Amino acid sequence: MSSSPIQADLKFILVHLNPLSARLHFLVSNEASQATACLPEALDPLATLDISHETLPPAPHTALPLNELANQIGMDVNNLELVTPLLAWVETPKNLTAIALVKLATQEPPALTIESKYITLMELLQVPVIDRLLFKKAYETLIGD
Repeated sequence: MSSSPIQADLKFILVHLNPLSARLHFLVSNEASQATACLPEALDPLATLDISHETLPPAPHTALPLNELANQIGMDVNNLELVTPLLAWVETPKNLTAIALVKLATQEPPALTIESKYITLMELLQVPVIDRLLFKKAYETLIGD
């Protein structure tokens, strides 16, 4: 009896890294009842970063979802730079979610069509713990340990 392959969702974390000052801002969406780091929608409140599956599915391809995200936030997809298609795996009670890291490739943090704001590392208490852990991984990926 063979089991069906694990299907994974895909969500994005968006950051802005100023090309001159290297100041890092994290995009936080206020579209849901609680601020979230993940787009197009928040993670399940029971999501965990550490998973213990023996085999993981391949990370979902990012091209089409990234285009959809660009449309959702009102940006030209050419200004969205995929830093890594797989920053982390997150497990929820229903499925696995791949988290991709995307950098907003503009001089200044752009205004978007969704209700959102940019925060710094000092303001991370505004988001759930799982989002903070993902922001930490994003920081380490972009800046180093």
